[in-house]
Order: sequence, then structure tokens, then C-alpha cells
Amino acid sequence: MFAPPPYRSRFLTARWPAACRPRHAAPTARLHQHVGSPMNVSAAPEWRPDPLLSIDDVAAWLGKPKNTLYAWHSRGKGPRAIRVGNTLRYRRSEVERWLDDHTDAER
Repeated sequence: MFAPPPYRSRFLTARWPAACRPRHAAPTARLHQHVGSPMNVSAAPEWRPDPLLSIDDVAAWLGKPKNTLYAWHSRGKGPRAIRVGNTLRYRRSEVERWLDDHTDAER
């Protein structure tokens, strides 16, 4: 069949000493080669999405009827809502922000 040229194998083995030849680690050896210390682990809390509240939840929280929240939404008043399908959902942070914006100033 086909044999590689003789100079190729001699070139790799005779011309370059063993210390200069590329060394390839096995894939499993490379996986465990660098292990970070526990000090490198981030202390930041894991990100979690802001919970979406239903209109029933917000109505109970604010002590208002659901129809009032629907009316506020249609007029552009009240906390900002997100339409998910055919229902309204409220981010908890948006409701809290709206409450802070509508809190009376200190007297």
C-alpha cells in the first residue's frame, strides 16, 4: 500500500529532542489539570427572576377590587402590568415602586 516517506518519521524523532516535541495530555487529564480554589468562587447570590403576581394577588395586597386594577390598567394608572396571554401579571418590584411613588411625604 502506501508507506509514509522515511524522512518524515526521522524528522520528528531524530531532529527534535523529546523535550521539544509537543505533548498532548489525555482529555481526562486536561479536565482535572486546573482546579480553582474556593476563594475564586463568587460570593454574589444567584440571580432569580422577579416573581410575577396575578391580579388577584395584587388586588388582595392593595385591598382594591380587581375591577379597579383593570380600570387603572386601561387608563395607564396604577402599577405597570405585563399582559401574558389574556391575563395581567405584575412584577413585585413594579408594585413596590408604584407604592413608593404614591406614598405621602413625611409630615
